[in-house]
Amino acid sequence: MSKRVLLLWKRFLLYGVVVLCCAATAGCAHLKEAGRCIWGTSVAHLERARADGRALDVTLGRDAAFETIEKILTDSGARVYLKARDKAYLAAMNFTGHVDTTQVGVFFEPRSEHATRIEVASLSPSLVDQVAQLLIAKLEQQVSVPEKGEGA
Repeated sequence: MSKRVLLLWKRFLLYGVVVLCCAATAGCAHLKEAGRCIWGTSVAHLERARADGRALDVTLGRDAAFETIEKILTDSGARVYLKARDKAYLAAMNFTGHVDTTQVGVFFEPRSEHATRIEVASLSPSLVDQVAQLLIAKLEQQVSVPEKGEGA
């Protein structure tokens, strides 16, 4: 390759990287989400599954609920592979009775200083039920199940 062709190729690559970086940071949400999908850090599919998930109300603040539920999931043998306290979600997999890559998302919505709504979502309805029942059993007196359509 001549020096001129090599210089043009390097310049093309440099401009391409700059354009991609600008597009990704300039609010192109679809590009950011595509990158998350590639890296395995997307929870968009779990967000969409929230409509068919189960809600639980707990008498814990959001941070306490986050820590408690993360511990319950890990103690049960699940692997929490994503968590974002600031965005109020965690995602886990490796549940008994399911393919080890079947994912569940737990989303936290503060209701007051000492109350949080937890939404359990997955593409597997049986996993939603399994995780919701696990949380109900472990949280005992601190949890209630809201009626369908109640304040969602």
